[in-house]
Amino acid sequence: MSDDAQRRVLIVDDEMPNINFYKVALSRLPLSIDTATSGGEAFELIKQNQYDLVILDLLMPGVTGIGLLQKAEREGVDLPIVLVCSSVTDKSVISQALMLGAGGYITKPVGYQQLVHTVCDYLNLPVPQHVNPVAAPMKPFPQSAPRAEFDRASHDEPATPSRASSAKSSAMQTGRYESLSRAMSAMVFHKQTGTIDVHTPNGIGKLEYEKGRLQSVSYLGKTSIDALEVLRGAPHRLVHVDVKT
Repeated sequence: MSDDAQRRVLIVDDEMPNINFYKVALSRLPLSIDTATSGGEAFELIKQNQYDLVILDLLMPGVTGIGLLQKAEREGVDLPIVLVCSSVTDKSVISQALMLGAGGYITKPVGYQQLVHTVCDYLNLPVPQHVNPVAAPMKPFPQSAPRAEFDRASHDEPATPSRASSAKSSAMQTGRYESLSRAMSAMVFHKQTGTIDVHTPNGIGKLEYEKGRLQSVSYLGKTSIDALEVLRGAPHRLVHVDVKT
């Protein structure tokens, strides 16, 4: 179990310049960072350690990111939240990764601010003051709120724990989430069946999950990654999760 004050992250990329960039960009966050240069090496580390987040390059020689996800599925290895990295042109690969249990994705080339904000969002960490603010899809909840906590102003149920080691012991519940990425990662982490409705000024986007695997996305007549790309860039008025029991 990683310490409450420090989250443990695994960075997987076959190119050392990319790994060094990630490490420097995330150096001011309270993280313990391990690295791997192949999917095979990463898989062994995941079996041996408890990580809060894995940043995984999809396209690597040998055991690819997709191969790692498939291997984990075959061998019944529980994964932490996996954030995959790839070019947005690799839409079929990204779709496959999300269907295999990845919690989200970022596209290359990855910018410094984008990386820091994304990792802080997934791990519910305050964004360092030296990082310039970026446009947020929703007004953030207080930073003390647990990851994937729903809006307790309108729900009386207890909040979901933030730590990876304890979150699976508490059932994920229907409610409002503070961001799309946290809702997606919570559905994957808890292996839930249900829907995420994302309310925007232009309409409602819908993501459907079956046992933690993303099955479909629809928004403004678009589907799959095309819909998700547009939806991720739209201002979010409300992100609501409906968990099927």
